[in-house]
Amino acid sequence: MPQIKTILAPVDFSDRSRHGLEHAAAFARLFDSRVIVAHFLPPSPYEYAAFDEGFFAAAAWPDIGDVRDKLEERLDALIAQANLTTPTDKIIRRGDPVTEIEEIIQQQGVDMVMLPTHGYGPFRRFVLGSVTNKVLHDVSIPVFTGAHVPEIATVDKEPYKRIACAIDLLEHSEDVLRWAHALSQTCADDLVVIHAAPQVEVGGAYGDWFPPESREQIVKTARQGVEEMLSKLGIAAEVHVDSAEPVSYIRATADRAYADLLVIGRGPTHGLLAGIREHAYAIIREAPCPVVSV
Repeated sequence: MPQIKTILAPVDFSDRSRHGLEHAAAFARLFDSRVIVAHFLPPSPYEYAAFDEGFFAAAAWPDIGDVRDKLEERLDALIAQANLTTPTDKIIRRGDPVTEIEEIIQQQGVDMVMLPTHGYGPFRRFVLGSVTNKVLHDVSIPVFTGAHVPEIATVDKEPYKRIACAIDLLEHSEDVLRWAHALSQTCADDLVVIHAAPQVEVGGAYGDWFPPESREQIVKTARQGVEEMLSKLGIAAEVHVDSAEPVSYIRATADRAYADLLVIGRGPTHGLLAGIREHAYAIIREAPCPVVSV
C-alpha cells in the first residue's frame, strides 16, 4: 500500500486551489493522512524597489506578521470548504514557492504533493504553471496534478473508483504498477493498464512504411510484455495496448475507460515516459482526469 502519511497542499485561495484541497482531503480520508496546507507570500521586492514619482515600492510591501492572522482565517475557511477532517497543519511563509515546497518536503517528511496546474479555459492544454512545472521536475515523491481541476465537481466520498496506469515496460514501470495497484486495492473497483507500443506506419511499398503484419506483431509482443509484468507482480487488470503516439493514446484510452485517476511514471532519463520533459508534461495537460506521477 502506498505510504501517504503526510500530504502537502499549497494553496493561493483561488477556486483551483480549493478544488485541489478537496482532492487532498479525499486522499487524506483514504490513508488517514496529515495534511499541511501552505500559502506562500511573494518575496520582498527590495531588489526591484525604486522611486517612481515619489513611491518606494518596498516600503509598501506588507510584513508577514501584519497579515498572518488574516491569512490564517482565510486558510481556516478554505479547509472548512474542502471538508478536510484529518489532522491539519497550516504553514504561511514568504519566499519562492518552489524553494519553500522543497524545504517543507524535507523538513516534514511529505509523501505526496497536491498541485492543481495553471492553464485556463481553452489554453489549459498548453500551459503548466511554472511552480507545478518545476516541482514535477525537481521532487522525487508522488505529485498529484490536474489541468482540469476547476472543471471537476466537488469530489465525493469515493472519488477514485476507476484507476488507470500508463506504463512503458522499463524497470520503473514495476514500481508505478505496484503503486497504482496498491491504491486501487484501497479505493477502486478496477485497475486499467495502458501501454502505447512504438508507432509505425503501415501499407507503403518503401521508405518508413511497414507491412501490416509488422504492426500486429509489435502490438502482440507489447501486450505479452504487459501481461508478463502483471503476472510477475501478481496484479489483475484490464489491459489496453496499441501501436500509437503515447500522449493521445493514453488520453483517449483513459477517457474511454472512464478513469477517475491516472497514474504515470516520471523516470529521469529514458523510456516511453522518459523524463518529465518528454511526455509526462503533455500527459498531465491532456489527461481527462487528475494525474499522479510517481
